[in-house]
Amino acid sequence: MDDADDFDFSDPDLDDLPANTLQQLEYTAILSTQRQAAGNVRAADSDYGADDGDDDDGGDEVINLDEEAARPQASPWVAVAPQHPQRPPQPQYQQGQPPRQYPAEQYGGYPDAMDVEEPPRRSQVDAHQLLLRIKKLEQDKVRLNRDLQSEKSKALSKAGEADTVRRRFEAAQRENDRRMQALQQAHSDQLAKTKTELEKSRLEREQAQTNNKFLEHDLAQEADKAKRMRRTQVATRPKPPASPAGTPRRQKGALPFRDGFDDEDIVMMSPTKNRDKPKASTPKQAGKRKRQVVDQSPIPALQLSEPRERPKTHEPQASTEPQLDPSLLDRLRKEDYRFELLHRVVEQRSSNGNDRVLEALTQYALPSAPEKKLSSLVYDELSGTSLEHNAHELALQICNIFLSLWEKCLHEQYYTPLYLFLDALHFVLACEPSSTAISIAECAVPLILATIDLVSIPIASAASNTQAATQLHSPAQREIAQNVDVSDCLELLYAIASSSITSSEALARFWGSIPFDFALVLLHRAQPLSHIMLMLQILSTSALPTTLGAIVSGSLASDQQSKRENDLIDRLSLLLFEVPEVIPDPKTNKTNPTSPYSPQQIWELRNKVLALLTSFSISEEGSSRLVNNRHCIGRLIKHLDFSVSTLYNSPLFPTQGLTIASINATMRLVYHLVTSHPDVDIKSKFGVIHGGNHKYLVALTRLAFSEGLVMEAGIEADVSDAAHAILDAALSPEEGEGLLQVFSTGASA
Repeated sequence: MDDADDFDFSDPDLDDLPANTLQQLEYTAILSTQRQAAGNVRAADSDYGADDGDDDDGGDEVINLDEEAARPQASPWVAVAPQHPQRPPQPQYQQGQPPRQYPAEQYGGYPDAMDVEEPPRRSQVDAHQLLLRIKKLEQDKVRLNRDLQSEKSKALSKAGEADTVRRRFEAAQRENDRRMQALQQAHSDQLAKTKTELEKSRLEREQAQTNNKFLEHDLAQEADKAKRMRRTQVATRPKPPASPAGTPRRQKGALPFRDGFDDEDIVMMSPTKNRDKPKASTPKQAGKRKRQVVDQSPIPALQLSEPRERPKTHEPQASTEPQLDPSLLDRLRKEDYRFELLHRVVEQRSSNGNDRVLEALTQYALPSAPEKKLSSLVYDELSGTSLEHNAHELALQICNIFLSLWEKCLHEQYYTPLYLFLDALHFVLACEPSSTAISIAECAVPLILATIDLVSIPIASAASNTQAATQLHSPAQREIAQNVDVSDCLELLYAIASSSITSSEALARFWGSIPFDFALVLLHRAQPLSHIMLMLQILSTSALPTTLGAIVSGSLASDQQSKRENDLIDRLSLLLFEVPEVIPDPKTNKTNPTSPYSPQQIWELRNKVLALLTSFSISEEGSSRLVNNRHCIGRLIKHLDFSVSTLYNSPLFPTQGLTIASINATMRLVYHLVTSHPDVDIKSKFGVIHGGNHKYLVALTRLAFSEGLVMEAGIEADVSDAAHAILDAALSPEEGEGLLQVFSTGASA
């Protein structure tokens, strides 16, 4: 066959083929090409490397992400749709040769099936919906992550809080166990001490009883011995000779009648009487002779045991001795007491317990006169004291002597012997009436204040200034604080103040000599607790009818007085919350103050403050000053709420008794202030503290519904009634019913 026959398609065998055989072969070839391209793309995009083979195991299947999208219908002669439908490649023709034309009948009635490009098929996934869904899923993921982080933070916070509460509970439990052990140990020690004292007392009592029995026995023996000696003396004593002047005794003989009467009296009346009775013989002594015998013997007559003639008894005459003048007796008594006072002063021992006051003064001398001891100065002053005055004037002179020495020591900054002057003044004022203390107040008060300022002012300054804190712990200031006993000075000041209560003029003079800032400095929380307590005692004497605390004098006295009184009330009300603390030394790297006081001491301080405020509220002026103060009522309510909450936060704590006493005192004071001034809007006073209205309602409602059981034991009935009365006057019926439902349910539960 030639070359022309090779390209001749007129072979009759082709007529037997189906009409669409060529179209199917071309489409199959195109499809195989597309599968190979898609396989290469998948091998390049796969994260797991190329496929192992071209098996028909579904590797060419498309995963439909949009399940709601409809899958398009496949061609009736195509079994598997291509992954990426593309236009089948056109057959290449030589240049200048027209493309081959196929009749429409050969392609199964699909005209232009090979000439027209196949349109791109619609994607199986809607991109817009897919993006929206992806965005929504991302938002949900962010929200879930955020919620997860929030829950994790809350869980960590709760875990931290639980751990903190657990640690605090364990610490409180340990502290409680320690205190219980300490209390039990103290109780055991006290019990053992009491038993020892009782046993000692019993032994002493038995010993005393035994000694008494021995003494009684010895006394009985001595009494018996004395009786025997007297009997022996009486038995061995020679009988005195019969006195010639003695009356002869009648001889007792047998009376014949035996009728109890003398027979001589009835001789004349009884003829049967025996007349033969011998008569009594006449005494033959010389003193009874009828005629006196003249004694001519040269020997003197013997002295008889009794005089011949007894002197006649004279009638007692009126006493002619001069009577003592009562004024002289009074003078003698005064002199005796004066010498007794001197004796007591000489015998008085100092506070160190080793030496007497005057003996201890021999160890000190003023820096300006070191050759002369302080005791010599006292003796010189006492030797010049006149004894013509009464005992009270002598006591006043003794006080002035020690005050003058005190002033000299302050002037020369010599503070070591100050405690001896305080001991002497305390002793003299304790032995004397209050008039002596009032007399020395003018000289003593300035010295006391100047001495206290040496210690109190540096402490108050160090509380707010680090440099002052450094100076507070300097060696010089430590030496001053060691030599100056502030508590002893405050006790002497309190003795003078309490003595001045007997006279309103003297009390006004006393508080007129006190600076207005003296009390504020000593009431600072940095001061020692004992100094604060003593200052509160001194302030308890300042509640005058028209003033409180120190009295200001001058042209602007009224305005300054009210301002100073408000400052004093503010300072006192702050002590209801502040805790006294000790300022540490900055050199020890401890700059935070610490409180070395126990909860019992803190509650005692607060109760002392409440007692002082209550004494201020007795007078009309003091009550008005407390009500009109900006912070007093609000702080009282805050303290009341804190005290009531403490009963439930720390049930049956050792300070429960003090807490109950504080609640009763605070409620009584608030009720007194509210009822005494009905025109004052009490609710406006609560806004100055945080949550004042809430604390007011909670505290008073708890007291009003208190049943006095277990944790509330000790709250008095009148306190609950006072809380009821205040709530009834301040609340509306709806508010009262709401509180009743809340607290009555809690109480019943």
